[in-house]
Amino acid sequence: MKKRTMAMLLAAATAVSMSGLNVCAEESLSADGLGGYKIGFFYLSTADTLSQQFHNALDYCAELTNCEMEYYDMTAWDTEALSTAVETLVSNGCDGIIMVLGSSPSLYEYMESNGVYYVALTRSYTDELALVVDGSEYNCGFVGDLGGESGGNYQSGYDITQVLADEGCTSIAIIGGSEGETMNDERVEGAKAAAEDNGMEVIAEYRGGDFLTGSADILGAYGTDIDGIVVTGGGENVMAAVQSAGLTGQIKVVAVDASGDTEAYFDAGMLTATYAGGSTYMINCYMQLFNALSGADRLYNDEDPRIVPMFQGFIVKSAEEYAAATTYTDGDYPGGLTPDEILSFCSLTGGEEMTVEEREAMVESYMSSDYWNITDIMARIDAYDAK
Repeated sequence: MKKRTMAMLLAAATAVSMSGLNVCAEESLSADGLGGYKIGFFYLSTADTLSQQFHNALDYCAELTNCEMEYYDMTAWDTEALSTAVETLVSNGCDGIIMVLGSSPSLYEYMESNGVYYVALTRSYTDELALVVDGSEYNCGFVGDLGGESGGNYQSGYDITQVLADEGCTSIAIIGGSEGETMNDERVEGAKAAAEDNGMEVIAEYRGGDFLTGSADILGAYGTDIDGIVVTGGGENVMAAVQSAGLTGQIKVVAVDASGDTEAYFDAGMLTATYAGGSTYMINCYMQLFNALSGADRLYNDEDPRIVPMFQGFIVKSAEEYAAATTYTDGDYPGGLTPDEILSFCSLTGGEEMTVEEREAMVESYMSSDYWNITDIMARIDAYDAK
């Protein structure tokens, strides 16, 4: 078991307001005396924007907790590629691995046989995998949700479509990835539910991998009968199709993931709303691992499966809001959390005055748009900088 016992707990005066759950410190928090672990992470190279955001958030956590990140760049996602990634990280001495994909029980059995802890995203959790991971010491939690109407993907589809209703749209189209892809299926279901709840008619739908052709076909068939389009993934091709049809401004486009030059899309009137702040859940993954490795109280430890809530992104509706989100969630404080907030996840580095239940409630509070939005994030970070 790769745990280290603390000889002395850190002294840090930390006050927690459980109404807003804002964490502040009278003195700077640190993880002095802790750390020394190597955390593995596999994903695309940092040429990918989201991967760079993930790296920024993980490097931020590693610096705060005196640990080291070990990265492995993926060029494919088949079974063999996933096995190679995990085996490489283990052979490079990782004490824990963040699993963004991979539901094969053999991967988890391999990590456990080598004494390696893991945290994974819930989309990897299956009944077959449960036989290996449920109750395991090495299982540090599955971050996210198990889908359905309470899941994050469903909610993001619902919330982004609600923007069209608020903008006065009445007839919309939905464009999403291929049917059978859980993330896109749930986002589409959320979008349809929002349309029904707001009396909007869904008059066209495209599911597949060619958003440019799919949206062009819909525009060719329905044209100005549509006043809004919901996109569950990258929206740049849809916006290009709307522009080519000469309908920019007449048809409002909202996209869960806008992709491309988002600020320029807003400025040109091609995009009405998108999500930002989507890398924060990597901080949650990291701290779940760190709690286990350091011997700290582990969150959600009495649950099987150990499902840890995933930080949701938040909706932005202008170039200014998107620029602020980029600055405040990918700048000096990746993920939009201050150092003392992150360290409060751990009972040894700032969460000493909280019970496990209170720290779990703190994490869950970040799921609320009443707390997790660009205005409040800016206020908290500005207040932290002013100390």
